[in-house]
This record gives sequence, C-alpha cells and structure tokens, in this order.
Amino acid sequence: MTLYIVRYSEIGLKGDKERKRMENILIKNINSYYRIKGWNADCRIMSGHILVEAENDDPLRYIMGIKSYSPAKRFRFETLDDLKEIAVALYNEKVKGKTFGVRCNRIGTHGFTSLDVEKGVGDALYGVSAGVNLKNPDVWIHLDIVGKDAFFYDTVISGPGGLPLGSEGRYLALVSGGIDSPVAAWTIMKRGSPCDILFCSLSYPVDLLPFVDVVSKLIERWAPYRKPKIYVADCRPLIRTMVVEGKTRYSNVTFKRVIYKLAESIVLKQGYNGIVTGESLGQVSSQTAENLRAIESGIDVPVLRPLIGMDKDEVVEMARNIGTFPTRNMGEFCSLFASHPIIRSRPEDIDEDMKHIDMNEIEGSVRIFDIDDLKGMINDDFELKGSVPSDAVIIDLRPKSMYQKDHVQNSVNMTIGQALQIDDRNKNYVIYCSMGLQSAYVASVLRNRGVNAYYTTYKGIKKRNSEKEADGTADIDEPAK
Repeated sequence: MTLYIVRYSEIGLKGDKERKRMENILIKNINSYYRIKGWNADCRIMSGHILVEAENDDPLRYIMGIKSYSPAKRFRFETLDDLKEIAVALYNEKVKGKTFGVRCNRIGTHGFTSLDVEKGVGDALYGVSAGVNLKNPDVWIHLDIVGKDAFFYDTVISGPGGLPLGSEGRYLALVSGGIDSPVAAWTIMKRGSPCDILFCSLSYPVDLLPFVDVVSKLIERWAPYRKPKIYVADCRPLIRTMVVEGKTRYSNVTFKRVIYKLAESIVLKQGYNGIVTGESLGQVSSQTAENLRAIESGIDVPVLRPLIGMDKDEVVEMARNIGTFPTRNMGEFCSLFASHPIIRSRPEDIDEDMKHIDMNEIEGSVRIFDIDDLKGMINDDFELKGSVPSDAVIIDLRPKSMYQKDHVQNSVNMTIGQALQIDDRNKNYVIYCSMGLQSAYVASVLRNRGVNAYYTTYKGIKKRNSEKEADGTADIDEPAK
C-alpha cells in the first residue's frame, strides 16, 4: 500500500458545511472507483487534504474533483533537526550531482517557519548537489507539515480538477458516436453534474457500434462508479419523412429541433436540470447563430453548450486527452438530410417543418439501457466483412457526380428513396456510400423488412478490390475520362 496526498482546489473555497459535503462525496467516489476495480483503498481527511492509502494510483487520475496528488512518505517529528535528518536519508542519493529546490507548506504551531524548513533542508543537502535552483530544478523536494506529521514527496501528478461527480444536479446529454458531444458531456461531469445520455439512432442498430465505443470510454474511465442511464431513440422514421417523402425544407436544422424536443420531454418527465449539447458556434451548418436560435426556439428547459466558443482543433485535442476520440466515423447526420444544408433559418421556418414530424412516434421508440446492456446488443452483422458475393446486387448511394467519376463495376446508382423501395427477399444486396451512415441506414431498414442487405463504404470496397488486383478480379471501373 502506498500513501497518496490528494488535493482539491475549489472545494476548499466553500463554506464549512458545503466543503464537508463535497469532501464526503469525493471520498465516496474514490472508495467506489477502487472497489469497482477490485482494489483496496483507505481514505481520510486531514487539514484540507485527503490521504489515500491504496495499492496503486490509477483511479486518482480520473476522479473529478482531484486537482493533483502525490505519492508521499509520512514521518513523525519533534524538531527542525529531525526534518533535516529525514530529508538527508530520503534525498541524499537523489540530489547527488543534480540541482534541487525545496518547498514547504506548514499547518499548525511550530518553533520555526516554512522558510526555516526550506533553508534548513537545502543546507543539509547542498554539499552533495549541483546547487539550488528554485525555477527549474532537476529534483523538487516537497514537504507538507501538519502538526507533528511531515509528508515528503517529489512528484505532483495532475488530476482532472473540477468538482466531485454527484455534487451538482443531473443533466441529460445529447451524445453521438462523434468527437464533440462526449467532450461536452465530460466537461459538465467535471463540474460535478452526472449526465445521463440520449442517443438518436439513424441506422438502428448499426450505429450503436460507434456510439457504444465512445460512450464506453467515457464511462469506464471517468464514471464507472456512477454509470448513466442511456436513452436510445429510433430516429429512422425522420429520414423517411424528411428525405424520402421530402416533407421538410430545413431538414438539417429541423432534425436538431426534433432531438431538442425529445430531450425536453425526457428532462421534464425525469427531473433533469437541462440539456447538454456538443455544439460549437459556426462549426457546421446547423450550428450557425441563426440556426442555433431557430433550434432552441420553444424549448422550455436550459440548454448548456460548454464547447460553444471552442475551435475544432481544441475539441479534438480534448477528446484525445480524455480518451473519447472515436475510432470509427460513419459520417454526420447532415449527409442524410441535405446535400445543401441550410445555414440560416428562422424559428418560424422550423415550426412549419415540425408540423410534419410525428413526435409521438419518436418518443414512443425510446428505450432505456445501461452501457452493459448496449454492449450485448451491438450488431455488426449488417456490415460486409468479406468479399462481395458474386451474385450480389451492388448499390451506390453517392451523388451521381461521384458515381460517374468512379464506382464498383456493375453497381447501380440510387438515391436513398429508390433504395428503400427494394423488396426482393431472394437476392443479396451490398449497399455502399462515402462514410457508411447512409448505407447503414438503408441496410437496417431493408433488414427489418426481411431483405438480405449489407452495408459498407466506397473505401471499404475499394480496399477489397485492391487486395484482389493480383488475381485480376478487381471490380472498380476506371475513372471516367
């Protein structure tokens, strides 16, 4: 077992009652994280710090509310000379031939000051070192004194900071399998608010795969002790209404209003404090100032957008740092709803579109899961894994201009609406698009109808054909001249 000094920041600024409440939540979270991982830990509060005795420090890196922590050695002492002797025993070899610095924090009544300790320890070690450097030394020696206890450490490891998860109220986060929304949820969790999750599936159950991949990383690393409810809505009927039947004019924006209205309904019924989204101003067509206003119009619960002023590069870096960067990209929803997305709409435009949306159908499709349930439901049987069957009907959903440039030999170029008319259960169908979302949607609808359909991407088929070039069986046509 190693002793760790765990530090927090904002908790220490609270009043006595609130600080005690948050300290207790933080200790509970630490104990729960270790218990879930099957490790032992013992926590206690001491003068603005939390002392943790544990087998390792892995959970401490990921628990919201922890600003930093250090593996430390604890000693009882009486005099300043005792402290100097301990420092020499611990650090004489570590500072030999190196520069070093000493920092002391002291709580209690003593016959010396913190500066006296720093000078005394520095003098005791100076002779074997390469000198003192208080800006960028090779070795930092830290000494925290609390009464008659002295804690020595030379490493400070950063935690996520923020407030303990569960110390603030709950929110409902709109999360996809992409980059931004998991980062937004993480940001609100860091402020102490647990986030349950709403996922709107456009190719159910195919797009559960990238969603579960991302959300699993978010939960297992940052909140295994507070697993969220996950609401999954089957939003495929929206594609029928917006794309196939063409009943809406501002589909890329209206789709977002639908999700907001669905989230609002859940928030009001379940008592959440509001909605969390991953939108950033101007990042994509639905996130212009005008469209955000139109989307939020008529929504009667708070909408939090923690990424609103961030650049995409900043969000990508955060996703990589917190471990939620997706390993699979099936494309954006706007690729399904509009080839020329609307960048400026008015609330009344979206209100008119919403008259054609059956919200009862969408709300009625919602099911509640936990992450373990969803892992067991993942179905990637729809994805083409091997070679294209020799008797398959191959359908290209890409725009006609892309199809004319290059395509799979003998493939047929169709719109989504045309592909959805397929009803022959005696044939195999392989459907591809640029990123996978469109073809996955069509394949999922056809599978529900009993048609044997598989989805893939153009890149996926091209890769398979390049592997077959050696035996002369490649199926990609030459680019049009």
